[in-house]
Amino acid sequence: MQAITSEDFEHVGDDTAVTVVDFWASWCGPCKMQTPVLEDLDQEYGDQVKFASLDVDQNQALAQKMGVMSIPSLVVFKNGYPTEKVVGYHPKAALKKYLDEKLDEVQA
Repeated sequence: MQAITSEDFEHVGDDTAVTVVDFWASWCGPCKMQTPVLEDLDQEYGDQVKFASLDVDQNQALAQKMGVMSIPSLVVFKNGYPTEKVVGYHPKAALKKYLDEKLDEVQA
């Protein structure tokens, strides 16, 4: 999973059909639980889904611009455009099911 900043954010999702950006902070307990789940999914999906993480403490203006009010928040990009936001911790099985649906939508 690639760590990104506000400077990198402009090109998020340019090179994959589905990209997931994890908005997190080091002090956030649920974020610490979500990170290993996202890392596992990153390995499983390979090039199908791109995963990135953005520290909200270091990128507050961007988090506000994206409407991130609670963390962890996952912003899902389809074909380079933010389309959905998933807020809170989600177990691996639930996220995998959700991402499979997003991939099916893109491939349809």
